[in-house]
Amino acid sequence: MSSTPAQSSSPVSPVSPLNIVITRHGEKPSDSGKPHGINSDGEHDPHSLSVRGWTRAGALAGLFGLVPQPQYPGVTAPSRVYATEPSHDAHSTREYDTAHPTASKLKLKLNSNYKHGQEGQLAQELLADQSPALVVWHHGAIPELLKHFDIENAAEIPTAWPEDRFDLLWVLTRENSDAPFTWSAVNQVLLEGDLPN
Repeated sequence: MSSTPAQSSSPVSPVSPLNIVITRHGEKPSDSGKPHGINSDGEHDPHSLSVRGWTRAGALAGLFGLVPQPQYPGVTAPSRVYATEPSHDAHSTREYDTAHPTASKLKLKLNSNYKHGQEGQLAQELLADQSPALVVWHHGAIPELLKHFDIENAAEIPTAWPEDRFDLLWVLTRENSDAPFTWSAVNQVLLEGDLPN
């Protein structure tokens, strides 16, 4: 199935999902000094999350285990979880590390088959299945990913994910499979210092 640009009014597949939640990875290490990145074994790893990032990853698993909740409009528990696969050019494991606790809690296989630059292919897979999905992706490419969906309020989507925000969810919802998606931004409100709803 071919992907549909955000500005297009072309019909979408009748099996497409009604809910997709997209977020970036948790907090990362400093480029120099503290906070350091650590892997799941507690060893220094500049390509993984900081302690706060790991804390957020665990808190996200709790969030997705409890939704739907009024404070998270449009957010539902995913049946599919996707994260960017590390590659020769993009060594970060932060997306995978952020998504893994949620996939584990919900007893789902974490799909990391797609790399940076494969946003179109990922969108095709997301649209080919009606079940709700969670995508943890590199924040710089999330707006590019959204261009592959028919979104009625596409003009409201920022051209770039806010560089300093690790506490956001971008949510795509629609009432039925024949309707375009509606985009919204939802604050996670999980850790001290997160912005409130």
